[in-house]
This record gives sequence, structure tokens and C-alpha cells, in this order.
Amino acid sequence: MIRLISGWLSSLVLGMLVVGPLAALGVCALVDVGPGGEARASLFPAAVVLLDPFVWTSLRQSAITAGIASLAAIVGGTIVGRVVGRPGGASRAAAMVALGIAAASPPYLIALGASGWLDAGDSATWRARFPSIDAAWAAWVAASVVPGMALGALAYLRALDGLGPWWREAAAMAGGPRLGRWRRLAWPPIRPAMARAGAFTFALTLADPGPPLLLGLRRTLGYQMVVVATGDAPFPALASLALIAVATVAGWRIILRLWSGPDREGNGRDDRPRPPASWRRALATWGVAAGFGAFVLAAMVGLGMVAGEAADEGGATRRLSADPAVTRILVRSLAMGVGVAVLATASGAALARLEASAGLAAAGRFRRLAKAVAPPPIVAGVVVLALGRLATLASAGREDAGALIDWLDADRAPMVATTLAVWLAVASSRVGRRPLGPVDAAHDARYDAAMLAGARRGSARRLARGGRLGEGWGDFAATLATAAVAVAPAMVVVSWLSIATVGPGVLLYRERGGAGAAVAATLGLLAWGVALATAPIGAGRRGNASTADSPGA
Repeated sequence: MIRLISGWLSSLVLGMLVVGPLAALGVCALVDVGPGGEARASLFPAAVVLLDPFVWTSLRQSAITAGIASLAAIVGGTIVGRVVGRPGGASRAAAMVALGIAAASPPYLIALGASGWLDAGDSATWRARFPSIDAAWAAWVAASVVPGMALGALAYLRALDGLGPWWREAAAMAGGPRLGRWRRLAWPPIRPAMARAGAFTFALTLADPGPPLLLGLRRTLGYQMVVVATGDAPFPALASLALIAVATVAGWRIILRLWSGPDREGNGRDDRPRPPASWRRALATWGVAAGFGAFVLAAMVGLGMVAGEAADEGGATRRLSADPAVTRILVRSLAMGVGVAVLATASGAALARLEASAGLAAAGRFRRLAKAVAPPPIVAGVVVLALGRLATLASAGREDAGALIDWLDADRAPMVATTLAVWLAVASSRVGRRPLGPVDAAHDARYDAAMLAGARRGSARRLARGGRLGEGWGDFAATLATAAVAVAPAMVVVSWLSIATVGPGVLLYRERGGAGAAVAATLGLLAWGVALATAPIGAGRRGNASTADSPGA
């Protein structure tokens, strides 16, 4: 009976974890503050947002760009994955490194480099050659498509390597054209992985504020959300925009889920000896590596051009680099990264216990629902602001709320809100990463190896837990680093340099121009180095510092 009640309560808590953020957004979208300061329910603010044609224009432009990036992750990633082909050889290793670097490159930093090329180029010549293409929109599409395509290629290669030898043996017996054999046997189990990559790319791109702010693209959803969030009265309009973003991403995820079909995992990796690769495949693979590497190099050169905009007259750049605000940015980013990593570790352990108590069926339903309605990264910041607004409305007139309000004065409230926003984005992107069901040390490969070596049962369990602890520290460090340079969730609560972290600091210094652009480029190179250092390049996974998972995101 106690176990039944515990499972029921755990299922209820899991459901509230999914419904809670959406409910907070819905209440904030419908609750307005009257002339006398009293809270009142009204449909008028939501109707104003929904009937505003500029909102739908911004959504359409952002959805088109996100759709292009998502299709590039699916179609382009499949093509690149087929070109790279089987594991083994120097060309495959070079391609994996190039794809890992491109996938780990934050889109807002690629856009920052693209802005340097656009500023240095002749805009009149561009308009004469390509009159129907806006250079800023093309830069945003490129900044989203190339990392998305690299992510899709890595997802394809990882899924292909996990199929095992069965499909190649079946293809050899089936005969027929090579493309037909691949389409009938290999593509169906790979397609769910490509759908997940496309959905992840769409969610990252739809409301990403970084590239639009750097490139001046006002008719985008992310740009409008930042403008509303940093205004005098962000709610209830901001909550309505966030719900629109969540609904759009959920709709695209459902479409891709219906297209991909059931997820069928492979039976094991194909570790048999490989036949020697042909020179044509090796040449194509080296071409893929050179192409992605050249793109990243061009973006980094663009960052250098941004830095070169500031002529160091009288040591202006050095004086600005020595500004205490830059030091505070670095210290605050480190503190936020530590806070996000601690919260992510604690929430992951708590979620695992809840899933184990609720049972496989309830945990499976929770994961499917959480994946469908997981908010885009910037919406995580809006959820935090919405919860803060609800707490403020609930504590209005209460005397015991004064101490908390006093403690959150000055810089503490934005810092706490930013940390919670990035943590929520990380937690949302990690739903479903851990195998479903309780993890038992007795079934760990390390435990089996220790028992075969003659260790006692207790020692074998400690060795197994110690191995997982080492993996946890690596994940902790990666979360800390990527959270420290996140931009999307933090931008809705950070609007000035005195409380900025590295990601928002890049955008805010870029607006200053001159010496500020040089500082923005320096912070950008630092963020890029952190993203590449923490990305598991060549391992078939993706790290992206544009969000906090990466920031799935």
C-alpha cells in the first residue's frame, strides 16, 4: 500500500513538473494589474498580442529560419553522414573532429563573426548581386544551418554505428541498388535519431535572440521577446509570446515524431574489421572536413575583424579591457556556471528517484510529454520571470515578504533568475538522456569486471559507483562551462553590463562599437574556446553554448 501511494505521488509530481511551467505562463498571460495595483484576470492583453500582425510576421520569419535549419539537420546531416560512411581511418577521424567543432560552435558567436564580414564588405555590391536576399538574414540562416547540419551528421553516424552488422549482412543478401538497400534496411532505425536532431535544432533556432540582436533583425520572435522582457511592463505580453513559442516548437516536434515512427534501437556496434576505404570516399570525407573547418575558420576571422574595428588610440581598448565590469562578467559567469551545474546534478538525481518510484509506465509518459512541450531556451528565462511575478503578486501586502525582497535587491535578483533560467533550460534538454528505469550497480559492466577479477561484492559495488562518479564529474564540468557562456535564457533577465555574464556581455559590448567591439570579440573567442574545450568532439554527441546544454539545448 505504501509503495502504491509513493508511486502515485511520484507520478503526480512528475506531471506537475511538466504542467507547472506552462500553467505559470498561462496565468501570467491572463493576469493583469489594474490602475490601483490590484491583480485582475483579463483576456484583453492576450488578445492584443494574438491579433497583432507584427507578432505573426516575426513568428513566420523565425519559423522559416528554424525550419530551414531543422531540415538542414535532417537532410544535410543524412547526406554528410552517408559521405563520411563507416568508422575507421584518418579521414573519418578528421571529419568527426570538423563536425564536432562545427556542431559545438554557438550560433550567436558565428553571427558575431558574420557581422564583422558584413561591416567590412560593400553592402551596395551585395544588394546589386543578390537584390532579393538580405545579407543579415542569410548570415542568421548560415549561423543556424551549419551547426545544425553538423549535429545531424553526428546523430546519423552515431545511429549508424549503433545498428550493428545485421543490416549490412541483410543488405548483402537482399541485393539490388545500394541506395535502395540503405533506404529499406538502414534508414528506418536511423530516422528517429534524425528527427530528434531536427527538433532540437528547431527549438534552438526559433526564439534564439543572439543572432537577431547582433544582426539587427527586428522581425524575429527572439528579438521581440527580449525587447518586451527588458521593458517597463513585460507581462502579460511576454508570457503570451512564450506560449506561442512553446506551441510552435511542440507542433514541429509532433510532426517530426509522426514522420519518424517508432524508435528502434540497434543491437550493438559493428566492431568487425573494416575493408580498406576507397580513395573516392576518402577524398569526399576530407572535403567534408575541409568545408566545415573552413566555415569555422571564416567565422573566427570575422571575430578578429570585429576586434580590428577599434583603433587602439590612446590605449582605449586596454582601458576598456581593464574595466572592472569585464572582471565582474567573468566572476559572475563562473558563479552562475557552478550554480547551474550543482542544480543540474541535484535535479537529475531527484528526477531519477521519482521515475524509479513512479514506475516505467508513468516515467515513460512523463518523458514523452516533457519532450513534446519542453520550452525553447529563451522561454526558460520567461518561465522564471513568470514564477517571480506570481510570487510577487501572491506576497503583495504581506509583511513576511520584506526580508526576501530586501535580499534580492541590487544584483542578486538578476543573478538568481539567470541561474535558474539556465538550469531550467539544461534540465529540459536532458529529459530522456538517462536510460529509463532505476540504475543498479549490480548490472554495471564495471561491477561484472570487478567480480571476475576476484573482488568482493561490496568492493565491486564501490568500484562501479566510483566509475560513474568520474563520468559525473566530467558532465559537471561540461555543464559548468557551457552554462557560463549561455546567452538565450539569460538575455531575458539581463539588460545592462553591470549584471551581465559572458554571453550577454558579448552582445552588450558589441552595441557600443569601437573599443567595445574589441572587448566583445575577446569575450566571444573566450566563449568559443570554452565551447570547443567542453564539447565531446568525435564522440558523436553535441555541446552547444548558445543555450545552457548545450545550453538542446
